[in-house]
Amino acid sequence: MKKINQIADDTRVLRERLVEKVPARFGMRHLVSAFFGALFFGFTFVLKGLLIEVGINLSGANLLLITFATFAILSAEIFFVGYSRVPDKHKRPFGQFWRKRIIAYYGIALFVSFLLLSVYGIPEIVGSSWLTFKLVIAISLPAAVGAAMADLLGKY
Repeated sequence: MKKINQIADDTRVLRERLVEKVPARFGMRHLVSAFFGALFFGFTFVLKGLLIEVGINLSGANLLLITFATFAILSAEIFFVGYSRVPDKHKRPFGQFWRKRIIAYYGIALFVSFLLLSVYGIPEIVGSSWLTFKLVIAISLPAAVGAAMADLLGKY
């Protein structure tokens, strides 16, 4: 009887993950997937000369707009790709589901943006930490989208 119950539980888990694609709990595997997605998307933008030129000339309002746009795009991805597949929404509130992912995806995007800029010596080229910060924010938008896409679309 114990083996039958174990088989039934395993079948239920497989159905949830493979057929219904119910989002699993957020863990290290999600973070690694998001990191590589951010790296892939961020890398395609980091060496674009126009992005560097535009990024250096961004105003404070532009930086805020990019940050808000990033949060809006990430929130939409998290809701429509991930949370829409949660069967028991009263057991897993959106705020909890969203908070873990938004912090992780945006934090990874900022880290990857700075990492890519540093690897290619861009901070030394621009010569100012403020200009480097502007470039990090500019590159964080595509990196964040890549982080969320790699994790959410790869799983669901």
